[in-house]
Amino acid sequence: MKFISRKSFLIFMGLIIMSASDDIGPLASHCVVTYNDSIYIFGGTIGCESFALTNFFHQATPPFTQAKISWKPLSTINVMSVTDPGCIVDETRGLLFVLGGANKNINSTNPGLQVYNFNTQIWNEPQYSQNNFIPPDLITAGWGPRPVWLQPGIMFIWGAGSTAQFSYLLDINFTPWQWTVLSNNKSDIDPTKDAGVVTINGNVFIFGGFRMDDKSISNTLYMYSPKYGFITPQFKSPVPFNDGVIGVWNDKLSIIMLDTGATIMEVVDFDLKTFEFGKVNPPQTITKNITTTRNRGHGAQFSWSDSVFIYGGTGNYCSQPILDTWVVYNMSSQTWETTFNDIKHTNILSNNLTLPKVNGLDINNEVTGVQQSSSAVPHSTNAAASAATIANNNIITIILSSVIGILLIVFAVIFIYMKRIINQYKEYNAYPMVGNSEISATRVINI
Repeated sequence: MKFISRKSFLIFMGLIIMSASDDIGPLASHCVVTYNDSIYIFGGTIGCESFALTNFFHQATPPFTQAKISWKPLSTINVMSVTDPGCIVDETRGLLFVLGGANKNINSTNPGLQVYNFNTQIWNEPQYSQNNFIPPDLITAGWGPRPVWLQPGIMFIWGAGSTAQFSYLLDINFTPWQWTVLSNNKSDIDPTKDAGVVTINGNVFIFGGFRMDDKSISNTLYMYSPKYGFITPQFKSPVPFNDGVIGVWNDKLSIIMLDTGATIMEVVDFDLKTFEFGKVNPPQTITKNITTTRNRGHGAQFSWSDSVFIYGGTGNYCSQPILDTWVVYNMSSQTWETTFNDIKHTNILSNNLTLPKVNGLDINNEVTGVQQSSSAVPHSTNAAASAATIANNNIITIILSSVIGILLIVFAVIFIYMKRIINQYKEYNAYPMVGNSEISATRVINI
């Protein structure tokens, strides 16, 4: 009853908060995701050493045809605002995962993992916030990794640690969720932050990012195959970059490089049929206010559209203004635009797309199985063993509960039967049947 009352209160307060609509203003170091037909923005920085600590979760629905968007604020009850989070949506379950990031409240710790339920409009419900292990890297690093879905219910997480390249698989098909370390057994894989990450046919492509060892931006391309593990292809991105957004369109990737060390963003296409990079295209200037300057924060990949939407960003948090404008890159026309429609395109990937071999390895048909690493995250014991043990315990608990329930019913029936026999015996002593057939008949009827 307490949980129901708490849930009703959170929904009521959420509806009050969502009744308004506003312009969220300048924002950087946030995340942008899509669910159904709407865009959602979470967390971020609003100025030099100034952070979005209140009113930090918003929704807007295309089409957008104006420079400003009217955003609807959503509930921020029972959730912490963070900067540089890694965000991903499970469309099937209706869940938003916010991984890592830094909580800038004084004397506060980083949450590590937060979950929003689109169905109930509630943050961090008990089934998601309790008994689910969180890797320490997501709490201590202070930024969010780049998550993508490797398979339905299995999340690939890149760049969770600052001193070592910690990558994970998170399987939410288990209860509790199962974390598996994808251990780095190759010396040529460097820790990178804010890389561009995308999943194609069950394989993960990792472009660029910020190297933690020498504090430089990278042009290295890594791949993760469930069959072969991490692979370092012989080809590299033509331009080093940090903070990348990747769109998928017509069997190609459009890699929007938000920070190439220059004053503008750049875009390069990557052909999935040949694994060749196209020509690097600097964006054209649109208007004075809607600029394509670098460091525009996190963007979103729209798998149902030929466009990539990017909001806000800045070149430097204190020496340059944080932007409050948005821009759209249209992959089919290879142009930057100031309009965004809600036309849903389906020409994303061909059904018969065959990926080229990488270093002589055939990485096709990798969508049916995930190779689990032998190095799992400790969760008192091995995470997988823990999950299996808990699952077995749940089965045993259900069986025992069923047996106890049946025994209680049997005991209740016996108790009632014995009580009736005792009552009959007492009644017989009070009204003997000899010479009193009327009482005897009444007693028989009342049995």
